[in-house]
Amino acid sequence: MALAPDTRARDVRPPRLRHSVMEFGRVVLEMGSSAMLAPVLRTLPRGDGHTIMTIPGFMGADGSTSRLRKFLSGRGYKAIPWGLGRNGAEVRPASLDEFLEHRFQTENLIAEKLEAEFLATGRKVSLVGWSLGGLYSVALAHRFPQWVRQVITLGTPYGDPRGTSIYNLMGRVYDDKVAVDEASLARWVAYTYSGGELRVPVLALYSESDGIVGAGIARCEGDPRYVTNMAVMASHVGFPFNPLVFAVIANHLVEPHERWALCKSDYIRPFVRLVDARGG
Repeated sequence: MALAPDTRARDVRPPRLRHSVMEFGRVVLEMGSSAMLAPVLRTLPRGDGHTIMTIPGFMGADGSTSRLRKFLSGRGYKAIPWGLGRNGAEVRPASLDEFLEHRFQTENLIAEKLEAEFLATGRKVSLVGWSLGGLYSVALAHRFPQWVRQVITLGTPYGDPRGTSIYNLMGRVYDDKVAVDEASLARWVAYTYSGGELRVPVLALYSESDGIVGAGIARCEGDPRYVTNMAVMASHVGFPFNPLVFAVIANHLVEPHERWALCKSDYIRPFVRLVDARGG
């Protein structure tokens, strides 16, 4: 399969140190802010009952997205976990290309679940992927549009992984540092968009104060006819716990004509921003 052209963002600066240091403290605040946004959450459009699968980030398991699923179930959706254990816990790659093969095989396992759910319900499945889970989700949308209704990603590192704060740390997780070069980095980034023509809507949520993923690599660079990038106020770890993020997700899951004007709301407008492909 031919890979798409190199789409790496040029800005590969990792997050600012102060954002990284504040990550876990911010999560506590995000988890406790539901009461402040309760008036907004109550007015969001109800779901239509279709299935939504949540996919955790690197080294995350289904427990990390359970609060998000509980919210989605409360809005009228069938929210299901990915059910594949801890994301990436079993892989010890010697190269970025080996990790890429792991991505491909993991997507195949997810695709089996998507097909089974589609056959059981007769309806396509929406995917909500956090961080690395977002890369799986967008790749699946390219590869299997017959089973994917839409994709929402949370703090996903679409660009050069050197733009994350944990790039060097990840090398120490393994016995030997993962071997990388410019060509393998290009393949890693291009792979997400390489599985076929995109025909599925993608909403990429990212944060300019993310302490793990730099803003320069956090925008989805897929077909702009289908991709929407939106900056929101969130920490990286807090994405699946943040009620502001929940509001944006619930609003985007419904048909366009049913969506609430989030960006015009006094509650929401200061904390969200639509972003074009150039970051403006």
